Amino acid sequence: WRCLGTTTPIVIILSVSDFCFLQKGVKSDSPVTYARAEFNNVLLGDSPKLESSAERTAEYNFTFSFDVGPESAHSLDDLAHKPAVLTVLEILPKEKKQKEEKTGVLGQCSVDLLPLLEGECSFKVTLPVHPVTGSPLETAHPESKPCLEVAVSVPAPLLSEEQISNGNLLKVTMEAAYSVPDSWNPAGPQYSYVVGLQIPFPGEKPHSLLFSNGVLKAGGETEPVPRHKKWPVTGIAAINAQHLPDSFITGGSYEQEAGELNRTLATMATLL
Repeated sequence: WRCLGTTTPIVIILSVSDFCFLQKGVKSDSPVTYARAEFNNVLLGDSPKLESSAERTAEYNFTFSFDVGPESAHSLDDLAHKPAVLTVLEILPKEKKQKEEKTGVLGQCSVDLLPLLEGECSFKVTLPVHPVTGSPLETAHPESKPCLEVAVSVPAPLLSEEQISNGNLLKVTMEAAYSVPDSWNPAGPQYSYVVGLQIPFPGEKPHSLLFSNGVLKAGGETEPVPRHKKWPVTGIAAINAQHLPDSFITGGSYEQEAGELNRTLATMATLL
């Protein structure tokens, strides 16, 4: 994919306005918080540091941006499968003899940028801030869970109507890996498990797909269905922020598939 009609990088602008309904922080009923924006493991910036409470909304009015293009560090492919990650942090009250400012992560949310590849030039979303483990947001009442107001825009379409109509968006889901080596011990040291595969492109180098955040489980332990699909990226600490919006793995029997492996198995069964 190439940006429409130019080799000049196109700037994507994201604006974070309000942080709503925070009841309390780690050590304060009126915590001082700020938002941090990242994309593709690159820090984009921090918002102003503001006090918030259940009665007072923190109006960040914070705008950050990044480039997408052939000469940029970010490509259109990145937009298709990597979210912008917003992290809400709290500035902890200083203790005696404490010199440096300490912060704690309250929660995170992920901004899906795929609409920009579907012809949208701007859209707004209200995203729940998902708590990290140990955050006071874990005990927040369902009706008072915090959220962020986010607006996304580009000055011009990233793809032409012809590119969108003639193109195909390839979606690949890596559900699970079975019969892994016996030396992989769930009770032993924990590692980061990644699956990689290559997609061939005629006349071009194959494109690599990486699926991160693999979790090793004991043999015989089945995965629940349906379950959320996850972003194939690292750096998202809040578990629910790892979930793709409205995307689920529903399961199903391999007999319902019609791939070459099943046809081979059917032939072998007939011959036997």
